[in-house]
Amino acid sequence: MFWDALLDAVIDSLKIAPFLLVTLFLMEYIEHRAAGRFERAMQRAGRFGPLLGGALGLVPQCGFSAACAQLFNGGLVTAGTLAAVFLSTSDEAVPLLIANPAGISSLWKLLVIKFLMAIVAGLLLDTIWPIRKQQSAWAAVETPHHCDSDGRFMSILWAAIRRMLSILLFLFIITLSLNLIIGFIGEERFAALLLPGFFQPFIAALIGFIPNCASSVLITQLYLDGMISFGSAVAGLGTASGIGLIVLLRGKRGARTCATILATVFVAAVLTGLLFQWLM
Repeated sequence: MFWDALLDAVIDSLKIAPFLLVTLFLMEYIEHRAAGRFERAMQRAGRFGPLLGGALGLVPQCGFSAACAQLFNGGLVTAGTLAAVFLSTSDEAVPLLIANPAGISSLWKLLVIKFLMAIVAGLLLDTIWPIRKQQSAWAAVETPHHCDSDGRFMSILWAAIRRMLSILLFLFIITLSLNLIIGFIGEERFAALLLPGFFQPFIAALIGFIPNCASSVLITQLYLDGMISFGSAVAGLGTASGIGLIVLLRGKRGARTCATILATVFVAAVLTGLLFQWLM
């Protein structure tokens, strides 16, 4: 059974590798070209920050959530703007859905829902709990980017290859683990462990908070395998903001501020997930 599970995991991972590489190359190119413009646009957005953040967060990339968290730590964007970016960012879910034919039909619905969820939650947070901007010297610290960026073809290609290998490694580990668990306990018992029904979006949203692309890979793969509902995928990917969470927590905004933003993200993701779980 182990060798069958291992072979299936290898085949499933290699099967999407070419499509994943092409997708990631295009995404890396977008990020190299747009990173600076993103930061400038976010600083100038003002009260429309959540709207712009919700839109730009949808761009498949690996550094925008971290960039916005750094801008927030520096007092250059509002809490609602950061919450909107966190909610609309899907980390590695978009390239996985694009690379998998079964997931393409769900991609546009996921992006539209996350955009609307992001701007509503962001605008509400700024209305209920406005934080006055306080620019400071450390606000000008250069935003850390996840990928090397000199704009040249080979640099972008190498960044895409590294990101692809990272995703494929997580995908292989997750697929192998799922295959082994299902092989040992059966598909019905495994589905029961995922708490189908009302509580599933809560669990998915908590998994999404893991500050690593493994969380979005796991949630996306579980959805593609039919193990969790679309609503649960929305909830889990709503909280999957990647390294942006680490940048926020390493800042100087205080525990209460960070907790309020993360609570807003969690509640918005879970409520939206529950809504679409009920509708679908």
